[in-house]
Amino acid sequence: MSRLVQVFLEIMRPGNCLMASLAALIGLLVADSGPDPLTAVLAALAVFAVTGAGNAVNDYFDRDIDAVNRPGRPIPSNRISPDLALAWSIFLFVLGCLAALFVNPIAFAIAVFNSILLYLYARDLKVTPLAGNLAVGYLTGSTFLFGGAAGGDVGITVFLFLLAFLATLAREIEKDIEDLAGDMASGARTLPIVVGEKRSSLLAAGFVVAAIGLSYLAPLGRAYMVAVTVADLLFLAALVSIIRGEAPRAQKMLKAGMAAALAAFMVAALAGMGYL
Repeated sequence: MSRLVQVFLEIMRPGNCLMASLAALIGLLVADSGPDPLTAVLAALAVFAVTGAGNAVNDYFDRDIDAVNRPGRPIPSNRISPDLALAWSIFLFVLGCLAALFVNPIAFAIAVFNSILLYLYARDLKVTPLAGNLAVGYLTGSTFLFGGAAGGDVGITVFLFLLAFLATLAREIEKDIEDLAGDMASGARTLPIVVGEKRSSLLAAGFVVAAIGLSYLAPLGRAYMVAVTVADLLFLAALVSIIRGEAPRAQKMLKAGMAAALAAFMVAALAGMGYL
């Protein structure tokens, strides 16, 4: 593998791309227990490419900050030029949208919207109080919506989207609380800086409570209900940490809860296919 190909893959963050593709496939299986294999491949490719494009364009706009904080990344380490990184991200956005176009019109519309939002997030929204958090929450949850669109039933995946959206939003706020001192020193305008740490914590706690309550309303069967309880216990632990003002621990518990919720969604998909 050539060095340039390695750098192209590195700037995409393939691990994140694979996780996003997995979420889309789970959404697809929840919506359609017997999807066409070609549809599954195209859906996974679309999400992988658009997610990778978002990561690449994010590095493009963050290149000056990364030169100080993460000098080993592809652009500040001079292993790829900013212009080439931007061109690579555009290519990936186009590739992902084209793959989605061959799935169906709704999937294509989601891919195009997400591509635009990823670009705007990297350029502007990231430093906008709450708007950046909302964008990340939506983008995380939208992988399930995309999978539902690919399977012809977005409705059933709305629950998955909302759960992922709420949990991610809470985690993003807790991350901002943890980084409060550094962000204030750098002149950033995150939600905790604008409205205060206490109000931000209350908002994050509210999102966690909403996620827990919503998780039991999803009509995904008994096996899912059992599996999602594990995730909810982790979310409850995160809630306790938020109330205590323990942002780093809250983040870890929310991340673990999100992983357990993903497993619960997988259980729902397997149950729908008759394997459970």
